[in-house]
Amino acid sequence: MTPPETGSEGRADLSVRRAIEPHGMIVPARMTGDEPLTVGGEPLAGGPVIDFWRWSLSSLLDNTVRGLFAEYLVARALAVASNAVRVEWDAVDIVTESGLRVEVKSVSFLQSWAQTRASTPTVSIPETRAWDAHTGRYDPESRRQADVHVVCVLDVTDVADLDPLNLDRWRFLVVPTHVLNTQVPGQKSIVLHRLAALPGVTECTYTELRDTVDSAGTP
Repeated sequence: MTPPETGSEGRADLSVRRAIEPHGMIVPARMTGDEPLTVGGEPLAGGPVIDFWRWSLSSLLDNTVRGLFAEYLVARALAVASNAVRVEWDAVDIVTESGLRVEVKSVSFLQSWAQTRASTPTVSIPETRAWDAHTGRYDPESRRQADVHVVCVLDVTDVADLDPLNLDRWRFLVVPTHVLNTQVPGQKSIVLHRLAALPGVTECTYTELRDTVDSAGTP
């Protein structure tokens, strides 16, 4: 492949359109947090990459970060978080050792912004076209991709009790996908209390989560 054109100082010219060699899925190595940022081949003053994680991920109440944290909690409960790295673009959030495909959702009554009343949590449950990170292609058929949905509910309405790290503050709804397909076919979202009332949905604690998911995924 022809290298990018460079200017007088040897830097690549960003005004030139780039080309790359075709490649497969890039699988990241699991980091320890001690890896340094470098400039000119030397560690950058101010700390290793764990400082980036502290800066970007400390607000566990924010919707995006809470969603990532919920995925981690479920992956940990299902014993697939150890030595693994989350895949951003995949058909489902988690695949267990037995092959069970799990979609994770996260909701909260409290938000990081100012509120005068609790939020009414809504859970996204659309049919989608699966993206395959290994081929870079979409599945032509739209459907709910997972075998089981796990809805992680930060079940706190008093700010004084807010502690996302305390797993006793969370409740979990385990929803077999066939329940959604039967009870709410084609529906894109559902409010939490209606989801919890569907027949076949099980509420559990964190310590009960693995067994509950395993049971929900058993035909």
